[in-house]
This record gives sequence, structure tokens and C-alpha cells, in this order.
Amino acid sequence: MDRLFPEITSVGDVMRLAKGGAIAGLVFVCLILLDSFLGGSAFGGSGAGLQGAGASPAIQLLLTGAEIAVILVLAWRVSTGRGLVSAILLMALFFLCALSGIDGGLFGVAWTIAYFGLGLLMLNAIRACLRHDAFMAEAARTN
Repeated sequence: MDRLFPEITSVGDVMRLAKGGAIAGLVFVCLILLDSFLGGSAFGGSGAGLQGAGASPAIQLLLTGAEIAVILVLAWRVSTGRGLVSAILLMALFFLCALSGIDGGLFGVAWTIAYFGLGLLMLNAIRACLRHDAFMAEAARTN
């Protein structure tokens, strides 16, 4: 369990885990771009996501661009180590996308493993953001 959820003992550990969550956010954006270039929508091909079933391609492109912009801002906030709410929102968006985007078969198993790894990075980023203020207060007291 120590490899999946490393112990957080210093500010360096906090920042390392927060950067991992931000990198997971960037990979999430890449997955959305790949999916949109291949003709899908970010929240699955069912049309039940943000883009809607009858939306024109321009509207779908606009909403996907807005979604990517929101995810990039959230990933930037997580990378600072102070974005607890941003980390939770990023994890929630990722969870919604992962639930609607996993198909069956062997390819679905591979995506499930990839989603698990990204989710684990985001979960560790949430843990790091929870500990950020405690370590900063401790550093201020010692100085």
C-alpha cells in the first residue's frame, strides 16, 4: 500500500504528489482531445454528456474546448498544492468521464487499468492538498 499511497512527511512530498495530480489532469485533457478527434464525445458516445445528442459539431467543439479549459485551470490549481477543491472537482470530472467511457472487451480492460492509474494520481493529489496547509504552518512556525 505504501507504493500506491506514499507517506507524506514533508513539503517536498506534498509538491511531488500535487504535480502528479496535475500531470494526470494533462493526460486527461489528452484523452479528451484524442476522443474528440476520433469522433466521440468526452462523456461517452451515448450523447448523454455535456454535448447532448442533437448538438451541432460546432457546439460540440465549443463545449469540448470549454471543458478542456476548465480541466487545465483545475490542473494548474492542483499543481500549486493548494487546490483542494480543484483537485476534488478534477477527480469528479474524471470519474464521470471514466464511468461513461469504458467499453467492454480486452480494450476496455486496458482503459480500465489506465483510468485506475490516473485516478490514483488524482487521489494522491487530493491527499497532498489536504496536507499542504499543515506543512506550511509548521514551516512558518519554525522560521
